[in-house]
Amino acid sequence: MEGKTKTYKNRGELVFETLKQEILDLELKPGQIISENEICERFGVSRTPVRESVRRLQEQGFVNSVPYSGTQVTLLNLDNIKQMIYMRVAVETMVMRDFMKMATPLWMEEIRYMIRKQQALILEKGFEPEQFYRMDAQMHAIWYQATGKQKLWDMIQAQQLHYTRFRMLDFVTETDFTRIIREHTELFELLEKKDIQGLERSLKEHLYYSMKRMKYQIEVEYKDYFEQEEQED
Repeated sequence: MEGKTKTYKNRGELVFETLKQEILDLELKPGQIISENEICERFGVSRTPVRESVRRLQEQGFVNSVPYSGTQVTLLNLDNIKQMIYMRVAVETMVMRDFMKMATPLWMEEIRYMIRKQQALILEKGFEPEQFYRMDAQMHAIWYQATGKQKLWDMIQAQQLHYTRFRMLDFVTETDFTRIIREHTELFELLEKKDIQGLERSLKEHLYYSMKRMKYQIEVEYKDYFEQEEQED
């Protein structure tokens, strides 16, 4: 990620953190087989730190061991994602209600500034969807921070295994970033007007839109990225 440098305790930690971030950013695709030999060669390490890294990834649900094949990046669970969106709508609605009551001009300017940054980003030639994803997250985090609900936001962000990867897929397949900015602008305007009902309706549509927009991708184009739901008898 841009502007961030990390120090790691050892090479094994570097391997673990790098692979984990690549899984979250979809550089390593759901269902993709990871070769221990390739990892060893890539990082210039022995099998011991690689196997330890893979073990940790498996414990956290990012990969599975597949007999006679190797290590596979886990698939996305659609039901998990739907429930996370449901939870986020419920939580964020309450947080924004609280924010509306106490929003100072300075906090409102923070939101306006993030929207302007998003507008500037999409004018950049060859900008990466990951960059927009980070800015989107930074904007939504503002009302959590302002209301003293940072831990709630951290809990939502910690749902990485399925929800974060789905959000990244959402931005990777998005072709109309101006629509997202329009929705952000609408949320800002409703906050200014203190229109609670309009805000709740707009927020729900905003957070659920990706599920509707990506129906084709989920069912057809990226079908192999998702666990197949069991059919009821």
